[in-house]
Amino acid sequence: MNHNKRWQFIVILILTGILLFEMVFYLRRNHTLPTFRYESTTESETKDELIIALFMDNIIADSSKFYDNYFLDGLGYINYMFNIKNIKKEGEPVNIYITFETKPIIGAHIPVGDDEITYKVDALGNKTLVNFIHKKSYKIPERLKPNMIKPYPETKN
Repeated sequence: MNHNKRWQFIVILILTGILLFEMVFYLRRNHTLPTFRYESTTESETKDELIIALFMDNIIADSSKFYDNYFLDGLGYINYMFNIKNIKKEGEPVNIYITFETKPIIGAHIPVGDDEITYKVDALGNKTLVNFIHKKSYKIPERLKPNMIKPYPETKN
């Protein structure tokens, strides 16, 4: 290998290493997998996915306020594992209230809990957390228990 080709190989190797490091670091930092459902075909399903995507940052932030008390590393959030439970208009002035059913995960798609998160949206699009209810706790596999800070909460009925 001549001198010029050796330098090209070294530069490519270094750039590949940097790229891989950035990809791993990005996934560890964000813990989200922004993925739409492939099987969604109706306009209603597409609208639900759009609404969920627009609330993802809020859902993750508000969910983390609860789960950060129990887990060292942030949990994963996949928007296709969320559902819209209810949307209603009420109040004076009129606001829209939207309730999501969420299921944060740890590891490779292992759910840690079922939650309901309700937001109030005003006419300007401002979102306010109204309620967070942790409805169900799932058993955490032994291999992932080192990620826990303290015992997990009991399921509320």
